[in-house]
Amino acid sequence: MAKKNDEPQTAVETTVDVDGLLSELTKKNDEYVFKLRRILKEHQYTDAQERKVLADILPEMVEAQRAGKPATQIFGPVTVKADSIINAPKPVKQAPYWLTGLDLSLFFASIFGLMYGIMAFIKPKNMTAGSGIASIIIMAGMAGFIFSYYNIWSRRDKKKRAKTWLIMLGGVAAIIVASLASSLLAVIKSPLTSPTVWPVYAVVAVVCYGAHWLLKRQYNLPGIMAA
Repeated sequence: MAKKNDEPQTAVETTVDVDGLLSELTKKNDEYVFKLRRILKEHQYTDAQERKVLADILPEMVEAQRAGKPATQIFGPVTVKADSIINAPKPVKQAPYWLTGLDLSLFFASIFGLMYGIMAFIKPKNMTAGSGIASIIIMAGMAGFIFSYYNIWSRRDKKKRAKTWLIMLGGVAAIIVASLASSLLAVIKSPLTSPTVWPVYAVVAVVCYGAHWLLKRQYNLPGIMAA
């Protein structure tokens, strides 16, 4: 039974003159394209999807045949080429920056919660004024969004990236601002800004990591070093 093509059944706009390029094909290449189209039809490709495939391969095919190279030489056997088209991996939709930033912030919050929890359990009297829940939120948010932006930046084309020194300067500035905000909050005496007992930090670590795990599973989000 033919494998049903589950790509969106929408028309494909292209600037490639498919019909014009088809008329330029040699006999061998024309036969190659005929067999390829037949296989695509067997897998329930629509006319629009078929033309999209042709628009992708015909320019290279025609250019190669002008140099005396047939389609089998550049694409391989028609069955292999068809299989690579039909079973091509679907493009991964990139998650929005705010979502990846939130996810990594939750991850860092769980790490900070674990660290503070261990410290509060071992030496509770040594907990500093800047180790409250509010400070964890600020520092984790800063780290999460910095790493999220770095991952996005590192996947861009090198010609379209911001300068490395600008990224480093921005990261240092964000750390300074977050540290200052955390220090200022320490002056305020409240349950959120003051050090607390280790079970509270443990709850923060478990809840934040659980939320991080659920987000990654639900939206297939990249990891901390996704670059």
